[in-house]
Amino acid sequence: MSAVLDEVNPTSQFHLEIDLNVLNHLGIGLYSSTPAVVTEIVANAWDADASQVTVDISNGEIIVTDDGHGMGAEELQGRFLRVGYARRDQGKGNRSDILTRPVMGRKGIGKLAMFSLANQIDIWSKMAGQDAVAVRINVKQLKKDIAAKKNYQLEKLDVAYDWKGGTGTRIVLSDLTSGTDKTESFLRPRIARRFSVLGGSYGFKVLISGKEVTTRDRGYHSDIQFWWDFDDGTRSSQLPLLTGLANDEKKEKCIARLSNVVVSGVYAYSVTGFIATVVKPKNLKKTDDNINQVSLFANGRVFQEDMLKDIGNAKVFNSYIVGEIHADFLDADDVDRATANREAVKTGDPLVTAVRNWLKATLDVIADQWDDWRRQQNVESDDDRTKLALEAWFASLADARDRKLAQKLISPILSADHSNDETKNKEIKRDLVRSAIVGFEKIRIRKQLDKLEHVTDVMSLEFQKLFHNLDEVESTHYHEITRSRLQVIDKFDKEIIDTKSLEKVAQEYLFDHLWLLDPTWGPISESRVMEKTLTAELLEVSPDAETGARIDIAYRTSSGRHIIVELKKPGLLAVDVNDLIKQGKKYKAAITQYLTKHPDVGGLNGRVPPVDVCFVTEEVPKTTFGDALEDLRKHDMQAFTYKGMITNAKRAYQEYLSAVPHVSKLEDIISNIT
Repeated sequence: MSAVLDEVNPTSQFHLEIDLNVLNHLGIGLYSSTPAVVTEIVANAWDADASQVTVDISNGEIIVTDDGHGMGAEELQGRFLRVGYARRDQGKGNRSDILTRPVMGRKGIGKLAMFSLANQIDIWSKMAGQDAVAVRINVKQLKKDIAAKKNYQLEKLDVAYDWKGGTGTRIVLSDLTSGTDKTESFLRPRIARRFSVLGGSYGFKVLISGKEVTTRDRGYHSDIQFWWDFDDGTRSSQLPLLTGLANDEKKEKCIARLSNVVVSGVYAYSVTGFIATVVKPKNLKKTDDNINQVSLFANGRVFQEDMLKDIGNAKVFNSYIVGEIHADFLDADDVDRATANREAVKTGDPLVTAVRNWLKATLDVIADQWDDWRRQQNVESDDDRTKLALEAWFASLADARDRKLAQKLISPILSADHSNDETKNKEIKRDLVRSAIVGFEKIRIRKQLDKLEHVTDVMSLEFQKLFHNLDEVESTHYHEITRSRLQVIDKFDKEIIDTKSLEKVAQEYLFDHLWLLDPTWGPISESRVMEKTLTAELLEVSPDAETGARIDIAYRTSSGRHIIVELKKPGLLAVDVNDLIKQGKKYKAAITQYLTKHPDVGGLNGRVPPVDVCFVTEEVPKTTFGDALEDLRKHDMQAFTYKGMITNAKRAYQEYLSAVPHVSKLEDIISNIT
């Protein structure tokens, strides 16, 4: 299936054929968006030495008109309608005919982009000293003729275009394909981000709906916080657009100059451009486009939209980056380094690899300074309650140096995005801010404790103030612990409704949160090795024992005590207290024997520490006479029911919070971050 895109010269023996698969892959399949198609047409206008290109969107049509040198019949046939026409092999090579601009086109297939966007393409063109030409391509008919193995003849248009004595080319795309975004607001920033030769200084203007496209339309300049550039030209043209640029601690703008030298083999090349970071990653995601990217340009046009994805590092600051790298040398020789749609570069090329390696090294340098600059910023919370609480906390720090350090600690938390979900993001920030405040105060107090060496009067104001602050931190810290424990309790309580999963849920929560059994037991210490060894010791003490360090038995140390916890299977209702006592004694004997044989363990020197044994059952243990729980306590043992354990723990912690709702000024600040 083949056809030509032009009138065939009947005297010619040879003619260019285009297969339907070529049309589908290089035209309809290769370009998939309005900006990509318009980019190809604008690039052709640049190569045609145009000074102005207008793009009008109205009545379901996209009209692109330029004032370049235009085409006559011969040029239309031999250049525009010749698929694969390599303009760099003709005339001035990689320079335009009149203004000797570095040309953007190379492969001669960009015009096929129009077939992905429109079913009808009307072309008017006028070249100096030549008759104007006007033709139409009916894409649907073209496909039919290709399928029928017929030559496709372009239609001549009867309607002329008034060139008013000038030259240029006018292309009208109509009968647009479904899903095409035809709005100016969609097209403008994307065209602005695809060209770096826009404006009077380049003698090339692009107007969309009568309004000139400028660098400002790229949509990120007002959000830039920190800036690194590689040349004076970029700095002088771009800095005036940076309205939100931050200052460092010396009140100087956060801008820096980095090396622009790319080395490949024995050759060195220079790049221009910049890399910048914004305050928050969401600043780069205001539209459907994610502009968190470093674009690579060559000869004024985007060569690869995003190089970040090729770098291969996952540093946090990558999500804050936007930048442009201009490397004209990538498109200045005979090597074609661009992919077919000219929106990415080919892998494996030594010069491309050199640019990527340079960028990776440059980002490593930027990362260090980014961290430093960020610590110097005083970022405000976008959550009103958190903002007020932080203001109160900062005001409570009498020492200006402490305030400065506190602001440096909080700023990275406030400026980072910790989740794509805004509600969840705020919750995470609040948790981090609360923890940061408590942690900062603990560190601050520890530093103040050094002053005790210089205090001679325990009744002095300085001494009282020191311990007043310490009390505030400790009480606030315990409030935080209590809140977090209540959250665990609530989750545990909700998940033990299903009796079948009761033991598994208890294993998951209880063995790592011994305070569920007894609030005086603090954080656990890891005793996994001894837990495994307990099996061997237990069997040595009691060879007939059927139980050992199974999954339902945990051995832990907490606050100087050794604790054994056994979960009795749910459903086992009539548990005899004497059986529990006998079993508990075996566990104690096993630990005692192990610690006696290994006096170097835990720094105990053979001394046997207090050993607690806890049994968790579905019902309270049974006994014929007396109180089963009292019998257990006489042997340093305890028993809890699954439900009773949760009820008691919740009541104990809730009563504490209710009895002491606000223990200090610091606690007032912390409690307001909710």
